[in-house]
Amino acid sequence: MKRLFFTLSLIAAAGFGQGVVPPPATPPTFSPSYGFDMGSSPVGVIPSAILHDGARNKNLEVSIEYPTRGAGPFPIIIFSPGYGGSSHGYEGLVSYWVSYGYVCIRPRHADAGALKDAMNDLLAMRREDKAPASDRRRQRQPANAAEAAKPRPNPMEMIWEKEREPQWRDRVRDVVLILDSLTDLEKEYPELAGKMDHARIGVGGHSYGAFTAMLVAGTKTFSTPPLAVGDPRVKAMLAMSPQGVAANRGLTADSWRDLKVPSLFMTGTRDFGANETETPEWRRAGFENAPAGDKYLAVVRNANHMTFTGVAASLGDQYQNNREAPITDPRTGQVLNRSTMANDGVSGISDRGTFGTIRSISLLFWDAHLKDKKDAKALLDPAKYSGSVEFLRK
Repeated sequence: MKRLFFTLSLIAAAGFGQGVVPPPATPPTFSPSYGFDMGSSPVGVIPSAILHDGARNKNLEVSIEYPTRGAGPFPIIIFSPGYGGSSHGYEGLVSYWVSYGYVCIRPRHADAGALKDAMNDLLAMRREDKAPASDRRRQRQPANAAEAAKPRPNPMEMIWEKEREPQWRDRVRDVVLILDSLTDLEKEYPELAGKMDHARIGVGGHSYGAFTAMLVAGTKTFSTPPLAVGDPRVKAMLAMSPQGVAANRGLTADSWRDLKVPSLFMTGTRDFGANETETPEWRRAGFENAPAGDKYLAVVRNANHMTFTGVAASLGDQYQNNREAPITDPRTGQVLNRSTMANDGVSGISDRGTFGTIRSISLLFWDAHLKDKKDAKALLDPAKYSGSVEFLRK
């Protein structure tokens, strides 16, 4: 296993909206430069396609983005959003990959839009916690002393009590339905004809979507009932903000022992979850327990849970200036500004630069393992880098 820390000065230079003037590019810390700006191909979009699953009697909405320039067929990436995410999120990631020659498909899972209620509950709890003690006593009014002693459930943790094996399997079946429907999509949408390489397929996801991607790629749960739903058509897997060992996900150290495909696990030094056990270190478990062979871990300094979505990179005014985006610890609600980060011994870096690094590392991985590009494989060698992203390979 090789270990290093490196800085990628790879700033996202286009694709976040019309009329945005990109900042000057910073020379890369390695040669050759890779994935600096958006790729050469314009991005074509099918915003809403409907697939029907007769076995579940269910319609699945997907969005599809494809290169309009260049000779196909192109590798396919199916990207699963986090809990509550739609088939139109993560645009900063997806359009970037497509511009470099990938067809990307995003499903709208059954939980799309469901995050709003949990977030409202969480914000209400924080407002209550900040209220005067007399007000808090009136609001809670526990039935007895035992009830009063119980910690209040965190709405974000409760998501995983509602989402169990049937929901996990349903998400995986959404991805499998897409795999089963590629030929039908080409017939339905002539613009896709000749664009999709059915033999080169990657799955990726963020947060709950990372869990989905890991399952499709061969990770198993030891829940009741256990799930082993890997699909052999998947050739590479990307997990952003992945889960670690957790009973309420059915994940043990053995869950990743049959994850044989090339896999990249990505997290950040501020990538905290719903409770105190869900730390960036916890998110290393997949990499640490998967068998050796084309497995990678990237820990991006200062990246938090939402940085991977591109939202924290600010797609509007902030993208055009040098202000630092605030980073919030979701467990405490503490806003970590430049001064508090400095006190922690961490130098502030811009969210746009952090997101650019995330995009570039992910593109290196896809190019290396879905396109077999030698220069991308060479740049996944830890010995070539130094700087502020921890990168491991085994």
